[in-house]
Amino acid sequence: MPGNEIRHPTPAEAFEQARKHAALLRGLFLHPRYKYAQPPTADFIKPDVDQTPMALFFVADFVQNTYINYVIPFLPAGATRKCKDIANPWAWSDPDYKYEWEWDAETATLKDKDGNVQEFPKLPERDALQKVKDIMSRGFMTRKIILENGTDPKARLLAGGQTFDFGPEVEQLVKDTYAW
Repeated sequence: MPGNEIRHPTPAEAFEQARKHAALLRGLFLHPRYKYAQPPTADFIKPDVDQTPMALFFVADFVQNTYINYVIPFLPAGATRKCKDIANPWAWSDPDYKYEWEWDAETATLKDKDGNVQEFPKLPERDALQKVKDIMSRGFMTRKIILENGTDPKARLLAGGQTFDFGPEVEQLVKDTYAW
């Protein structure tokens, strides 16, 4: 998020936060211990809750809800279905999935195939501030569970009472996503 300020993110900040969240979601949902009752697709997943460790299932669901409810509202409508950098893990993993938009880092814009810039929404300030605060508080909890569930009893309780080693990749992704 934008430094120490709590404010509406710029399009570049919103896209970067979404990119980091999408990478973290890939790390969680594509984790080798995350199991599915049937092969996932870009449109539908059915987790195998009996075979997936509770902590991994809970954190993946929590981060996904954070992404859907607090990060995506700062993006143009449909962006997560149209831009690979911020796509769901199953669309991202599908080599045949077709994307229509790309992030142009040089101009800090999201563009379609014809070069048309996709406008980012400007949320009402009160709503934007609440969403940013929620991203930060949910990020704090996610970091704590992933990084400290083996050493902090409170984090372990949040993870369902069992320790779980998320592995160095997910640990780095959570540090990158929630760097505060």
